[in-house]
Amino acid sequence: MIKWTIRIFLILVAITVFTLFYLSFYGLETDYFNSTIQNKVKSINPNFDLEFQKTNILLDLKKLELKVKVTKPKINFNNTSTDLSKLNLNISVKSFLKNEFALQRGEIGVVKTDIKKFIELANQIKPSPYLFIAKKIFNEGQIEGKIKVNFNTEGRIKDDYEIAGLISDFDAKILKKFNINQSDLKFELLKNNYSFYVIKGNINEIDLANSEFKIIRENKNLNIKGNLVSKANLKNIQNTLDLFKINLLEGKVDQSEISFDLKSVLSFQLEKYIKIRNLKVNGDGIIHFLNIKHKIDTSGLKKIFINYNDSFQITDTKIKFLLDNNVNEVELEGLVNLVNEYENFKSKVIVDKKKNNTIFDTEINIKSSIIKLPSLNYGKKINDPANLRLKGNRKKNEGYNFEIVEFRESDNLILAKDIEFNEKLQVNNLKELIVKTTYNDSVNNDFKIKKNKKIKVQGEMYDARPLLASLNRDDKKNTLSKKFNGEFQANIKEVITDKQINLLKFSMISNIKKGKHEKFTAKGEFSDNEFLDISMSPTGDGKTKIIQLFSDRAEPFISNYKFIKGFKGGKLEYESTYNDDVSNSNLKISNFKVSKVPALTQLLTLASLQGIADTLTGEGIRFSELEMDFNSKKSDKNVINIEEFYAIGPAISLLMDGYVVKKELVSLRGTLVPARTVNKVIGWIPLVGKMLIGSKIGEGVFGVSFKMKGPPKDIKTTVNPIKTLTPRFVTRTLEKIKDIKKRNKN
Repeated sequence: MIKWTIRIFLILVAITVFTLFYLSFYGLETDYFNSTIQNKVKSINPNFDLEFQKTNILLDLKKLELKVKVTKPKINFNNTSTDLSKLNLNISVKSFLKNEFALQRGEIGVVKTDIKKFIELANQIKPSPYLFIAKKIFNEGQIEGKIKVNFNTEGRIKDDYEIAGLISDFDAKILKKFNINQSDLKFELLKNNYSFYVIKGNINEIDLANSEFKIIRENKNLNIKGNLVSKANLKNIQNTLDLFKINLLEGKVDQSEISFDLKSVLSFQLEKYIKIRNLKVNGDGIIHFLNIKHKIDTSGLKKIFINYNDSFQITDTKIKFLLDNNVNEVELEGLVNLVNEYENFKSKVIVDKKKNNTIFDTEINIKSSIIKLPSLNYGKKINDPANLRLKGNRKKNEGYNFEIVEFRESDNLILAKDIEFNEKLQVNNLKELIVKTTYNDSVNNDFKIKKNKKIKVQGEMYDARPLLASLNRDDKKNTLSKKFNGEFQANIKEVITDKQINLLKFSMISNIKKGKHEKFTAKGEFSDNEFLDISMSPTGDGKTKIIQLFSDRAEPFISNYKFIKGFKGGKLEYESTYNDDVSNSNLKISNFKVSKVPALTQLLTLASLQGIADTLTGEGIRFSELEMDFNSKKSDKNVINIEEFYAIGPAISLLMDGYVVKKELVSLRGTLVPARTVNKVIGWIPLVGKMLIGSKIGEGVFGVSFKMKGPPKDIKTTVNPIKTLTPRFVTRTLEKIKDIKKRNKN
């Protein structure tokens, strides 16, 4: 009996073990739980109707759970149906026996289906505002995946759910401005942590394949982080930058395009699911091509960089960048095209949005640039190797502060340290300026400017030819701003004034106030007994200033006037008084010769003085003295009124007056008399009265009266013979002859 009992027990144990083994590994097909499962699903959501063919039950001895798997499940809800790839349920044996809510976990697999249907299904299982947002974001696409949920003892889904899967061929729009097209995306959604991996796809034409995103929920805010791999060929950069409120070149871009490969880390917060906060992007990569055509006024720049374009391109350029709400930082190193040739460059730009300040440090090879610096009489030819560095900052509406401006080309150097410009590119202040340049392979500038308590200029050489040439131009601009003040001292060993005339031992003392010389004195030597003396000082009223210039050589001041092709010799005296309303000037030149003066040649020819005209075009005509009184008003600075122009010489004498509208009109009238007539007049001094009343009418022609009028390039000259000289002409002639004799005696 005992043996049979033992045998039966062993058989039962064996059957139990086998049954448990079978249930654990193979399971049991049964429809016993079909209605129970369907009812449990309806308890989750009454709108759910679960269909399936059969049920397979497996036993988990360790957890004392029944694993229920159904085949070919389908969920019907809201008059739609969704095929499921699987439906697995875990039922607590203990709770089931106690007739409690026994469903522990559930896993739903969804076959590829319309994404909106999936979102609706997920929302039915576990309602969420994020699913509502997702439904608004996605326009179309397919999704496949799985949903894992855990249940509490009351039959409610816990917050530790998992949703994972693949979204394919979808289009979406985020915040009404980020467009996503034809993309494939892996995703995993946990309670407050969402992860995404881009298999393929683009956002606003930027390819983001292999990029990763994470979204972490904090209350009603979403913290978004991403590792971006981005590629693009964009035809309008600004459209993309506008998405992040980045204004390229302050809206002055006419055309732009870019091609790049970048890797970056992105983070920002969606406050209340709508507003972007704390945006930060940093990364690096390659810009394959960038083209920007801008609308910035470059007229001033093109006067220096002669062949500069209104567009620039970069290629094969490394980039590092940091973008956030407060600072934009970009580093570039590669090739840039400014003048139709690509050259090496590197640049770092930091934009501080709060302080409205831009910090920059740029270095560029400019071999292909043609550069002219007229104020220094320096020029760089194309293909001459050169380097330019600009380091400093710019505060909007406040100008530029350059820590370093450095230009190097062969033996030429221009180096400025701590130089400040206003918005009009006028100098506010500077610490140091070093200039070394050459002209026709010879040094023409070698000086240094330092500003501490005083502004000191010292050096071996200064090329003053551009300065002298500017004296007859009306386009002079103030180099210094109203913020520039200080005591000025200059000592230059040699100043170049002309091809053959240099000024030695030049010195100058000045006081600069509000960007202008309040007063100054300057001296120099042409030779041991030839000097230059210039001064400017205010008068007693403080509003009027006087400029006086005495030069033993007139050529440096006259040779730059285009209408005089040849000028030799002469001493010059100039005096001008001026205020805010008017300037009155007097110019005297003595003992000089002129040649190749087209207007005078035409006048002599029309006056039938061909012999003198031939002399003018040949060796030249000598004058003993020239004096001119003229004025101009600040209200119409383009008009110069010539009160009197008088020149006397061995061949001819001239007396005229009129006015000149710069670059527009010349209007002059006067008298021209040959020297033989002048000599005759002098001989008639006791009979001046008779001469003036024309008692010798018919004895011969004294000279001609003339008029010159027309545009500077097309002046019409007319002449009329005269037999009687005006008292004014005679008086001025006698005065000049007397002055000349007195000067010769001295």
